[in-house]
Amino acid sequence: MSLVSLLIFLFCFPVHAASVSLEQIEVVAEKEVSDFSFTRSRKIPVHKLEAETIGTLSQVLDDEPSLILNQNGGPGSRVSFFLRGTESRHVAFTLDGMKINDPSNTDRQFDAAFFTLPFLKEVQVHKGPQAVLYGSDAMGGLIELKSRKGENAPETRFGIRGGSFNTTETYLSSDWKISKHEGTFTANRFLTEGISRLNEKRFQSKEKDASEISQFTSSSSHAWSGQVSTELLGSYLRGKNELDGGTDDNAHDESTNDQYVLQQKTELRLSERNAVSLRNGFNRHQRYIDILSRGVETFDGNLMQNEILHKFQEEKIQLLSGLSTEHEDFRTTQAEVRSFDLHSLFLQSALTSGDFKFQAGGRAETHTRYGEFFTGSAGLAYELEQSIITLQYSQGFKAPSLYQLHGPFGNDALIPEVNHSWEASWTIFNEQSQLEATLFQNRLSNLITYSFTEARYFNQGRFIAEGLEISNKYRQDSVEIQAGYTYQQFRKEEETVLRRPQNSLQGGIAFFPTEASEVSLKGRWFSSRKDFNSVGGVAKLNGFETFDLGARYYFASRDMDAGLQLLNLLDREYEELFGYSVMPRSLFAHVGITF
Repeated sequence: MSLVSLLIFLFCFPVHAASVSLEQIEVVAEKEVSDFSFTRSRKIPVHKLEAETIGTLSQVLDDEPSLILNQNGGPGSRVSFFLRGTESRHVAFTLDGMKINDPSNTDRQFDAAFFTLPFLKEVQVHKGPQAVLYGSDAMGGLIELKSRKGENAPETRFGIRGGSFNTTETYLSSDWKISKHEGTFTANRFLTEGISRLNEKRFQSKEKDASEISQFTSSSSHAWSGQVSTELLGSYLRGKNELDGGTDDNAHDESTNDQYVLQQKTELRLSERNAVSLRNGFNRHQRYIDILSRGVETFDGNLMQNEILHKFQEEKIQLLSGLSTEHEDFRTTQAEVRSFDLHSLFLQSALTSGDFKFQAGGRAETHTRYGEFFTGSAGLAYELEQSIITLQYSQGFKAPSLYQLHGPFGNDALIPEVNHSWEASWTIFNEQSQLEATLFQNRLSNLITYSFTEARYFNQGRFIAEGLEISNKYRQDSVEIQAGYTYQQFRKEEETVLRRPQNSLQGGIAFFPTEASEVSLKGRWFSSRKDFNSVGGVAKLNGFETFDLGARYYFASRDMDAGLQLLNLLDREYEELFGYSVMPRSLFAHVGITF
């Protein structure tokens, strides 16, 4: 079948199928992962985001079971995410469907150090590859960020957060609506003196490393008619922190990161069963690293995305097809401009038959450097009374970054990394509780690693990450209990697997004395892990546990709320990364006013 014939089939065949008279269904041409995958997912709603007393994305994701966060210092320091044993660069991040991984980064991973919460209405964590819908980068999982678009208009919210280390944050968020047009504008400013980025015991470091963040975001939706609507998104973020590293925490090196995101999405509803959307987006990162011993180094990365989707939906079947193009370019002070193009065609289907649900999909891609390759997924779910059993197979991949190919340590012989993932789960639920047990396996190969001896990147790694996740959520009257345990082991590894503990346990209990108040206690425990030491060898980092105590109260009119969090309640000293500090016992508070 030629490409033209395939496009005609994907985009036109469902239109003829829509002539059958069926019940009313509102069809939206969006890539909703939960519609086409049985991988375990979790939604973090807006009221949880607003309850945080440190308004950064990394803080709210730290409670997600099996998602391991490593931060090299206090608030504003770089954050890495490890999901089900995969590498931190294997987790893709999207904002309203657009990839926001950092093309100026050495391995194109997303850095959540500076990303703030006030303009978000929801965060979704999807475990397992999502390459059919999102392509490269979503090799280990996907974290979706969804912006507010005037849902509470007319409303304005003003908030103040602050606490230890002279941390202050102010934000103003306004929801507006004019006829069939509505949106949200948010401005946010975060400042902290921070803590010493390097560990005092190992390096006798005492100087505080400050961070500051400014973020402005506008997100809106516009209904031009019953059939045509448009969504617009614009965001600018500047993050700056002291980046003292090595073994000297007093060098006053600094890092500045500017991020620009622009996107438009236009949707056309062709019929009751069919919708088409066109998305155009631009994601730009500029990094300036001022190292006193070397001067200023710049890293510029741009990602332009264009995508057209077609969605067909009836009562028992959904078909989502799409065409997308990505253009990425990268430049540093040490390398000229380099770029590549990625063209993709994908089809994802979901079918319900009685108590069974099926999904299958595939994505064909053409890379200007690597030619053609294919990824696929398939899944089966069976619902029996108050339980669901699922089986999911997914493929994922990640193309080498332009830095890994052409940077000062680059290797133009690199090939894409690959993941073959299996997942089986059993969920039991009722009105009060939900219990989940999941077995997973990720078979990773062609992994890109850095050789210290040859000072180059190589495809020289592989390993199998497999394990078990158990989670439970229980709510009864004024008490809510959540707990999650993850066990993961690594087999056939060719290189030492770093920074991922074998066991982790996260849980919490929340008590609601009244409808307007909440008191909570959260705890996390991680077993030992391995990391590189300061001379290039491998060190063992001890396991640790931490507890956080929090409280929140809504005033009588519910137009004002206040919260308090005591983090690291027991003041534990531990390391997530070798030689880097973690926050000691610290106190943060917030006040929000809605008018």
